[in-house]
Amino acid sequence: MKKIFTLLAFLLVLGANAQQQETVSPDYASIEKNIKDTNSPYYYANLMKRYNAADTGMTIEERRHLYYGFALLDKKTDEAQLKGIQNKLKETLHKADPTNADFENVVAYTGTLLQAYPFSINMKEYRIYCLKALNRYEEAAKEKAQTDIIIDAMLSSGDGTSPENCIHVIDIANEYELVGILGFETKGEEYLISNKYNYLVIDKNSYDLPGLFFDVNTAKAVTGL
Repeated sequence: MKKIFTLLAFLLVLGANAQQQETVSPDYASIEKNIKDTNSPYYYANLMKRYNAADTGMTIEERRHLYYGFALLDKKTDEAQLKGIQNKLKETLHKADPTNADFENVVAYTGTLLQAYPFSINMKEYRIYCLKALNRYEEAAKEKAQTDIIIDAMLSSGDGTSPENCIHVIDIANEYELVGILGFETKGEEYLISNKYNYLVIDKNSYDLPGLFFDVNTAKAVTGL
């Protein structure tokens, strides 16, 4: 039990703001209402401007509305174009001896992919690495601040140690990204619990934690995806 408490403390201090309030599941109906209200402090266009500017002053509620609200927006994407860019990114990432031009290409490719889904932590990490390699440290710092905003939002929803306190995400990729950020490795096993929760089994760790619970299906049900 002591190890679980240690884990919970670790989860709560990971981000800049996640420790400032108790975890709570996202209320999608309320979030949708707020992000569409031009007079609301949670109006989505304004939140996205602040996110793009890496505004570290965003409150935890603003971060939650930004992240979970994205699932409620009407979006159009060119899947064929994105697939092509993903393939180019993979080719570049697998180069044994990348040049500065390759680093620039990764920044460009990930920038386009992030326009379609701004909350991919993997894309952010690629950018941070390449920007540092190009000595563009201020831009890398902005990417890190934006990553913290995403993490704060997800961890504000739960600690993942039970179905009742699962971590809510809007994209399944965020589950695996967050597991890695927490310092765990998955065993490649995933189970659907009660037709709602994704349970990711993780390798042996110092917390004796067998796995983490996520909920991506509520977001899917709300958006109809």
